[in-house]
Amino acid sequence: MAYRLKGISKLVQRNLGFLRNYSESRHPFVYSKEVSRAKSENMPIVALESTIITHGMPYPQNLETALEVENIIRQRGAVPATVAILKGQLTVGLTEDQLRYLAQAKGVIKASRRDLAYIAAAKLDGATTVAGTIIASELADIPVFVTGGIGGVHREGESTLDISADLNELGRSKTLVVCSGIKSILDIGRTLEYLETQGVCVCSFGESNEFPAFYTVRSGHRAPYNVADAKHAARILHESHRFHLNSGVVIAVPVPRRDAMDEKVIEEAINSALTDAKRKGIRGKEVTPYILSNVSEATSGTSLETNIALIKNNARVGADIAVEFKKLKNADNVNDSNIGFRKGAENISNFTRTFHTSSNTRSGAENCGDDTPMLALDMKADGDVLVIGGANVDRTYRVSEDTIQLDGSTHACVMDQCGGGVGRNMAEALWRLRGGRTKLLTAIGDDADGKYLEEIAPGLILNGCVVKNGRTPTYAAVMDSRGECLLGLGDMALHNDITVDRVNNNMTVLEKAPLVVLDGNVPQITMDHVLEQCQRLRKPVFFEPTDRRKATKILQNNENTVAFSSPNVAELKAMATFLEPNLRGPLTSDLEEIKLLSKIVAKRVQYLIVTAGSKGVFIVNKNITKEPLISHFPVDYIQNVENVSGAGDCFSSGFVLGVLLGLRKSLCIRIAFETAKAALLCKKTVPQNLNVRLVYPKSIK
Repeated sequence: MAYRLKGISKLVQRNLGFLRNYSESRHPFVYSKEVSRAKSENMPIVALESTIITHGMPYPQNLETALEVENIIRQRGAVPATVAILKGQLTVGLTEDQLRYLAQAKGVIKASRRDLAYIAAAKLDGATTVAGTIIASELADIPVFVTGGIGGVHREGESTLDISADLNELGRSKTLVVCSGIKSILDIGRTLEYLETQGVCVCSFGESNEFPAFYTVRSGHRAPYNVADAKHAARILHESHRFHLNSGVVIAVPVPRRDAMDEKVIEEAINSALTDAKRKGIRGKEVTPYILSNVSEATSGTSLETNIALIKNNARVGADIAVEFKKLKNADNVNDSNIGFRKGAENISNFTRTFHTSSNTRSGAENCGDDTPMLALDMKADGDVLVIGGANVDRTYRVSEDTIQLDGSTHACVMDQCGGGVGRNMAEALWRLRGGRTKLLTAIGDDADGKYLEEIAPGLILNGCVVKNGRTPTYAAVMDSRGECLLGLGDMALHNDITVDRVNNNMTVLEKAPLVVLDGNVPQITMDHVLEQCQRLRKPVFFEPTDRRKATKILQNNENTVAFSSPNVAELKAMATFLEPNLRGPLTSDLEEIKLLSKIVAKRVQYLIVTAGSKGVFIVNKNITKEPLISHFPVDYIQNVENVSGAGDCFSSGFVLGVLLGLRKSLCIRIAFETAKAALLCKKTVPQNLNVRLVYPKSIK
């Protein structure tokens, strides 16, 4: 493992103006509540088109199918996001009422790229085609999209030049499209050639590279590649994003054999429908729905049944791919986490859950440059720092054998344990850095684990934190022989015993504290109470988000403002989405995204410390009269890393120490890095030899 840590003496500070007017930058779509929640909780999402509802099937089969497809996706662990334009508003994720409306609405326009702006401007209803849905998926950052079949080069396209916009859109998007191939009413061979020209990676799904033809398993053509399963497809999408190819992936899933149609029957029905369409002069985007309707009639509804079966099957495959792709993205974050940046991790979007800080707004903090202390602390508050948060025992089980069988077999392993919990780790680090001048308010059981935590740092945990007959929170990680985490298990129920009463019983400690640290494990009611008391006492609060689901806790009450928070990108997005539910989609650069999200969250936070993997750390300083100031701190590698589990919490503790010492932000960051470095080179969560001289020698002043 490697840790990037460099250039702290060379502060690269940039006055980077934020977007001139956020209202001008709002994205052109809205999320449903379900999709918005999935976004904030980093859940896998699958985009769905709406043309299949309005133009692909009759009522009520269209509605029944749409609802069943969405439920299939939910059952596979993902969230469906059907896309449509309703009264001019591009909507990502439809409610059941909206689906019912679309299923019966008249005059809905098929919305491809050329149609989107017109439909929105005229405030009309539009059902997105494959191309239109890909555009929406790109805007909403939804990488997986499921449909029945994609468009292509029409038969006789060499003379009519009738080519679906789907193909061009696939060539300029990052979306993976799951389909049952190209609609068999089209020229499949020429379409595959066109996709190759557009740089689209086409794969058949399964053991064969036989390319399906929508209604039938075979088309007579072969795909360049095949993928064995959803994991394989997800890896292709993941690598495509890593290479920044900006061209799509098509996963062609054959219709289940039991639902497939006879090739001869369907071909005869298609040829008859094409001849009829040509005779009647039907062209352009009206051809496909006309032929599908005629084919359904000619086959006595069998083609409709096949269409329904294949879209349901595609939903299963697409949801599985979305889930597997999300695991890969999460693994990126884990590999970059706890300040242990991976070598070569050059994508700033892989932000880590590493450095975390926060505090209530205080006078004297508004115009902090690098020559002034970060906070004007009350020097009369010379008591112990008070940390309020979770404490648990961390255990790791590293299996010695190369092969693991999940059949009840016993496997040899090496077990290790140490103190854990974000609040506890920070408290211990500050306790060592400040020579014992730190107290932890938490909840532990009167069991062996509780006694173990008390013995790590005698006197750190306040009296009254032991819960009679309580189970001390524990976390267990099962690792393979290479150190990859296979399974994590947590019993954290006792965190709910960090109550308002426990805070009130230690109010004297809070009143004397120069600064209060809160982590995201604190129950909401207790957190609101602590923030209220700190606001009353003008007491700085350092908030550690812990994870994206808990990052918004400090924002629940509109009266709460904080001075420091250091979210990773997932936590920053969760906070920004909470404050501004209708955020725009992916921006042109990662830095632009930091700027936009930070500007929103800075309404409630004085300083944002954004951890950016191998790109380093960005401190965003709120300024009442001007645009926020962004300061960048690069990092370099550390070799021979022993443990990453406590490095992020130690980073935060080092930063807090710098604040308490009244140092400028470049020195606060440098002490934070030095403290994290000490943790990375130690097998324990918090180094036992940690002290202020180790992380803040005179040579770096």
